[in-house]
Amino acid sequence: MSRIQNPYFIFPLTNVNLFPRTTKPLHIFEPRYIQMIDQSIQKTIPIALCFRPEGTDEIRPIAGYAIPRIVESRADLTTLVFMSGSGKVKLDVPNFRLVDGLLMGDGEVVDEDILPNEKLKPKYEALSEALIRWIRQHIQDQQQREIFIRGLTGPQEVIGAFAAYLIFDYDLQYEMMEIFSINDQITFLYRLLESGKLTNV
Repeated sequence: MSRIQNPYFIFPLTNVNLFPRTTKPLHIFEPRYIQMIDQSIQKTIPIALCFRPEGTDEIRPIAGYAIPRIVESRADLTTLVFMSGSGKVKLDVPNFRLVDGLLMGDGEVVDEDILPNEKLKPKYEALSEALIRWIRQHIQDQQQREIFIRGLTGPQEVIGAFAAYLIFDYDLQYEMMEIFSINDQITFLYRLLESGKLTNV
């Protein structure tokens, strides 16, 4: 874990996790969050997309972070943005603060172990095949399918997409956020795949 703390805008969302190397579209309609998007881009301060369990105000400390990219500013004053996960951050939740009406906090970037163990190759390949199968079954547009598949350029991309799209239990998704070794992530996901607890595989 890096010991350097940096500032982040805090965007809590119910049952949402942003995995590294994945992109999440967000339709922003609250003025304060539109302001947050603008400030993040202008000041190059990342937004931490924080998991909040359903029915609670709790904000979990491990979050994916990104500088947003505005795709469309609409006439109804809403904004469509893409959040492309740059990594994970461990946030100092008790010391969150309001700055000009926006929630901010400090956090340490998580240094993940991203080198896969050769012994886990069969499990990784099984996960990759399950993900490709899911993409072919659920993305109807052929061009979109091929763009998605071409984007799976390495283990981080495959593991992130698998966790984002094939785990339907949001608490299990957050458990994945708390695992910082790609080998442990592969083992965790393979166990879920074998258990039949995944969506539509």
